[in-house]
Amino acid sequence: MAVELTSLLLVNAAYFVVGLSVFVLLRWVTTERATWYRLGVAYPAGLVVVTIPASYLALLRVPVSLTATLVGVVIVGAAAFRSRLWRGLGFGIALRRPRLSAGSIAGGAIGLVLAVLLLYAARTFATRPFIEWDSWVVWMSKARLLYENPSAAPAALRSGNYGQSPYPLGLPTIEALSFSAMGKFDGTLLGVQFLLLASAFPVALWSLLRSHARAWMIALAALVTMGAPQLLFQLLTRYADVPLGIFVGLGLAAGASWLISERDERWLLGCFALFLGMAGITKNEGLLFSAAAGVALLAASWSTPDRARLRDAGVAVAGMLAVMLPWRVYCSAYGLSTPDYDLAHATDPSYLRAHADRVWPAATELWHQATIVHSWGLLTWVILLALLTAVLAAEWRLVTFAGLWLVLAISGLLLTYWVSTLPVESNLTNTSFRTIVSLLIGGVALVPLLVFRRPVEPTSAEAGP
Repeated sequence: MAVELTSLLLVNAAYFVVGLSVFVLLRWVTTERATWYRLGVAYPAGLVVVTIPASYLALLRVPVSLTATLVGVVIVGAAAFRSRLWRGLGFGIALRRPRLSAGSIAGGAIGLVLAVLLLYAARTFATRPFIEWDSWVVWMSKARLLYENPSAAPAALRSGNYGQSPYPLGLPTIEALSFSAMGKFDGTLLGVQFLLLASAFPVALWSLLRSHARAWMIALAALVTMGAPQLLFQLLTRYADVPLGIFVGLGLAAGASWLISERDERWLLGCFALFLGMAGITKNEGLLFSAAAGVALLAASWSTPDRARLRDAGVAVAGMLAVMLPWRVYCSAYGLSTPDYDLAHATDPSYLRAHADRVWPAATELWHQATIVHSWGLLTWVILLALLTAVLAAEWRLVTFAGLWLVLAISGLLLTYWVSTLPVESNLTNTSFRTIVSLLIGGVALVPLLVFRRPVEPTSAEAGP
């Protein structure tokens, strides 16, 4: 176990190096500006950067480990070459001494509590046996096939014998890369990979919000999210819902932070496109949450007099769609569709009228699941109170973005249950406690910006591409 665990940790360290290299290549980290804090996003960014091409090339029978290795080597090599042009200052990071304040000390203390919580959970994640049937059928079996028999994987996955055929391969690819790192299939130790991804969320959230929110609020938002009992429980099951929520939350945080930035911070738009694009190939609901975020970003950008911001937002949304589109084209080309629902019914008024009795049970059950205190604490009420605070403070860009995303995401979920062919009671019982995860993680990720905003610092040192 020690060898496999060490190998898994090393490959995750490699994800950080890849993400760091991407930041260097795109000049999101430079020698001229104190942009070191952005590197908190490097690990999840690196993971996403190698996973996206690996998941698509797996459809052409290319082993995911080979694709990830080649992509990583090319990116790191290009970044190393560029850093040499910058006179050998490592990867070009200009560090500066942090300024301590009461808020930053409080944030550090809260972050320490969060670190203790995650370390306490680490042993469970490394030793709990993999026993969830649905997780095996829908996700783990695909990951094992991608790892053990990549040449047969595309045809086998299209056959319908490996769970839901139209489910994207983002999560199975991450799992298959972990198996490749460990050198064997190990569904138990794979829990460490899920914990590492969750542990990256607070650090990445701090990096994305740091310029515009108070440190203690960011730390508190991360603590109440990661500390929610239902989140860690679902993470242990190796379902896709918590990873999906993490990608959605980071993408939303990046988009909202860019919206209120007074500086040219296009790196936030890059993170918006990257993480929400990854959400779209993690689970089918990811397309809904990402599309809702794209509409919300465009609407909030439209409300500003600066048309250049609207253009930049359009480019980011296009980049996000470019990540998700190949999978949708692939499913259409091979006729891969789920028997659980038919979205064509969403445009059929007669069908919607005939099944209108499904809407109220779905709405009440989703609300019930989101407000169970022993599952999610008071996260729902915190999100609603933060939105009200932003309304009272006339933060209209943030209100437009956060409010519209929530409305569209919730409406999309209700529509999915409305047009579903499954019995409404059993469908809600089996899925409602999971489909709300992205709503809660995404909503809480925006709370530090909605309340107690940090004034924008007028220094040029933090400005950057």
